[in-house]
Amino acid sequence: MSDFHEFIEAYYERFTLVLKSIDRSALDPIRAVLVGLRSTGGVLWVAGNGGSAAISDHAVCDTTKGAFRDGGRAIRAIALTSNAAMLTAVANDLSYEEVFSKQLEFYLNEQDAVLLVSSSGDSPNVVRACEYARGRGVPTMAFVGFDGGRLKDLADHVVHVPIHNYGMVEDAHQSLMHVLTQYLAQADTASEPPAPQSSAMSSDA
Repeated sequence: MSDFHEFIEAYYERFTLVLKSIDRSALDPIRAVLVGLRSTGGVLWVAGNGGSAAISDHAVCDTTKGAFRDGGRAIRAIALTSNAAMLTAVANDLSYEEVFSKQLEFYLNEQDAVLLVSSSGDSPNVVRACEYARGRGVPTMAFVGFDGGRLKDLADHVVHVPIHNYGMVEDAHQSLMHVLTQYLAQADTASEPPAPQSSAMSSDA
């Protein structure tokens, strides 16, 4: 049991250092893109694989419900991971590498933006989605980990979590989305920079 407690302590000590290592200024242009989407009614398209797919689905809830304020305008967000029929049809008929880019080909409009979530930054389907979106001239954003992979140099706006640990990268990516959306929920109604939301304001409430 003591070994387990030591592991817990070591994990959170290391994770705290990881959070402190993130370039906070990299969040500024992403916040601006989200504010622009709320203003124009454009759609935020989000995609990732595995744990990053779960973060993508959660990001839709956070950016729409979590960032909404009474009397305001919601950010429209859709996860490219959430339509199982479309996802499997494209994977079966074309290739898994095209499951996100093909959907963008179907749905993407010029006022939209794309957020890709990838621990490695090298998943072929998210890289291809980023390439397609850039070719269409819409803003591309990426949450990456490890060494950043191809997405680090490909996306317009990147937040890099520099550690080779899937769990900590995913923990950090989720926290980044919470920071952004909790700020957006309050920024237009507060005269001072907003404080973090209490647990009562969680998107899971």
